Amino acid sequence: KAILDEIVALTRQYQPDAVVFAGDIYDRSVPPVEAVALFDDFMTQLRAALPNGEIMLISGNHDSAQRLDVFRSELSDRGIHMIGNPPMQKGETIERVTLTDDFGAVNFYLLPFVRPGMVRLVTGTKENGDNLSYPEAFSRLLALSPLNPDERNVLVSHQFFLPDGGDAENIERAENEVKQVGNLDAIPASLIADFDYAALGHIHRGQKVGYDYVRYCGTMLKYSVSEREDNKALLMVDMKEKGKPAEITELKLDALHD
Repeated sequence: KAILDEIVALTRQYQPDAVVFAGDIYDRSVPPVEAVALFDDFMTQLRAALPNGEIMLISGNHDSAQRLDVFRSELSDRGIHMIGNPPMQKGETIERVTLTDDFGAVNFYLLPFVRPGMVRLVTGTKENGDNLSYPEAFSRLLALSPLNPDERNVLVSHQFFLPDGGDAENIERAENEVKQVGNLDAIPASLIADFDYAALGHIHRGQKVGYDYVRYCGTMLKYSVSEREDNKALLMVDMKEKGKPAEITELKLDALHD
């Protein structure tokens, strides 16, 4: 509660155009009632602190996508975009929210956590009927929503991304994170290189992934001993005009107990 109150205070201070949460709203698919009540209180306070901004959330691998999808269209009409399910039926595409500033449009593509089997009706399968690999399924999902190269595009995603040619063991991960055997869930960062910024969730430690504009913000609290030296922070991203790098500032978070 203390760290969420801190986020509300920072939001009220800086008044961003959008606050973005890149997945794992809860730590389990059926969260305890206390967690739901805390989240409800947090969202109420956040909306009051940012009456004219947009709030965007996607589901992570720990969430129940369907539960977060409840009242999706009604909430979006009120500037709260809580996206639980990825495209799962033919004709569906990645949820997109477009904001504008002095430099034009900024398109936010909100893509919740995806397993290849979840999206096989929209991405297809291999010739033998097997599910596609994580990179193949992810690439086909992106192809459903071609980017406008003249506008700024932001991806919000909750997956395990790797620098091209990188070793999964070189990604700084906490010991209590869920890991796939053989790192079958790894997706090359080059697949999202055409975005002007990628706001990523899933990895506990804040870090870049091959590009300065592809970043994991990291968790808001320390959840394992291996994170004891980490500096937890929010990332404040100031989008410049198309073709110029975003200005990224870390807003340090101070937990009650280190």
